Amino acid sequence: MNGFHGMAPDAVRSYAGRLHAASGALEDRRGRLDAAVRTVSWAGPDAEDFRGRWREQATDSLTALCDQLDRLGDQALTEADEQDATSAPDGGSSGTDGGGTGTDGGGAMIPPAPAADIAHGYRQDDAPWMPDWLEAPLEEGLSGVAGVTSVAIGWGVDTGIDLVEDGLGSIGVRTDGIAQFQRDADHVGTILEDWATGERVPTYAELGAAALVTTGSAGVGVYEAVTGEDTPFLDDRPGGIVTDVVTDDGRARSPRDLQDLVADNDALRMDSPGQAPLEAGQIGIQEVRGASGGRPSYIVQVPPTEGAGATDVPGAYGEQGNSRDWGSNLRLVAGQHPAAMDDVQAAMAAADVPPGADVLIVGHSQGGIVANQLAADPSFNSTSGDPGTYNVTHTFSVGSPVQTVVPAQGTTRSVNVSHEAGTGLEGFSGDLIAETDLGGAQPGGTHLGAPNRHEVTLDPYPVTGIDPVPVLVANHDSMGSGHDPAGGYSGSLARSTASDPTLSALQDDLAGVYLGDGTYVARSQVVTVGRGEP
Repeated sequence: MNGFHGMAPDAVRSYAGRLHAASGALEDRRGRLDAAVRTVSWAGPDAEDFRGRWREQATDSLTALCDQLDRLGDQALTEADEQDATSAPDGGSSGTDGGGTGTDGGGAMIPPAPAADIAHGYRQDDAPWMPDWLEAPLEEGLSGVAGVTSVAIGWGVDTGIDLVEDGLGSIGVRTDGIAQFQRDADHVGTILEDWATGERVPTYAELGAAALVTTGSAGVGVYEAVTGEDTPFLDDRPGGIVTDVVTDDGRARSPRDLQDLVADNDALRMDSPGQAPLEAGQIGIQEVRGASGGRPSYIVQVPPTEGAGATDVPGAYGEQGNSRDWGSNLRLVAGQHPAAMDDVQAAMAAADVPPGADVLIVGHSQGGIVANQLAADPSFNSTSGDPGTYNVTHTFSVGSPVQTVVPAQGTTRSVNVSHEAGTGLEGFSGDLIAETDLGGAQPGGTHLGAPNRHEVTLDPYPVTGIDPVPVLVANHDSMGSGHDPAGGYSGSLARSTASDPTLSALQDDLAGVYLGDGTYVARSQVVTVGRGEP
């Protein structure tokens, strides 16, 4: 709760009315749910167990919540009357969240990102017009009801799908696609449950991508059940199968600047003539040391979408062994943990990156989404030192739609660079792909963000037209034609880093640890990794 606010009696009375109305509506729904549970045609020990748990855990909790809402409404009316009788509103001012980010041990300070319209979920966000004594129990109660309801709905959906799957399986019908649909539907349910219980507010991009994936998986389930044929479309099999590790132990020059990081990322891209499917992909890992000693830090490079083109179905949506395909783009934006993330974790393990090591993850396009999703995962980005965890100090990405997550650690700096996209009389301009996250827009008019989650928008290249392909070639690629470092994001960084406050601060932040004088690459590894056959 930030700051102090005087009571507005009329607003409190209005809210008291809403509390009483909510109590009545909740009691009505409880009665309907209770009747449905008691009359459902389901017999046996499992049915009796479920009805018992409904009575003990749901019915009693909902009844108690109705009573609590009524009591809170009555108390709010009393407080409003007392406020009118004893004092006028005091006009207290609200506090501000002045938290920012900077380096842990001194150095450059990356300017905090704007955080004025961020919504985290009603359990985390303060309602300045509601007194604390009212807000906390109300939010706890509403969250509990939403959780119970979500569990009941999820149980019903899963039970129905399980019955269908078992029934079809017993007569020899292929059900792998139905199981895939169930996993994707469960993920959508988790997103909605977190939203309903006030744990977090999803973005429109996340909701849309999750809905697309689930709809596609439903089609897969129907297709496989009807035809008996297996299709790899939207296959969600895991990755992390390492097939080769090439190690160079020779001492080498470390990257000098942000432009070098982009060039190193581009060098890992694999040739795919005609956008043919690829069997695997490459992850680059550099061990960087300081000339004066100390523990090393690590640069992890994740290239963009590779292999089969977007029109290759199912090649680009689950069939190829390289997991950074177009299907993974959807699953990543939907907030899932697809094979592309498994590949990075397996590559880091194969390269012997020690748990707890300081890590900078660099990505272009999908590689940047992977970087930010890993940084947002507390089971990966952590200072605990547990196996498989690393201290992600920074993520740096170009052309990536990453405004669907924030880092799990407040000390992680996430910076993404994009060329400003738009449409006009001359057609498209800028990097359209980087805009597919819809700027982190959330239901309710807010945007997902954090003080350590930065978006840097640069001027686009002067290429416009109704055909988006040449526009994207100029504005989305990491390098120019023929790997020209003066083009693409590489060229824009070379021209803009010194003048942009976030980019210049980021480069200063990385200097001496990952970049520049006083550092060198002690070991460089390229790990070939992917997923098995569908």
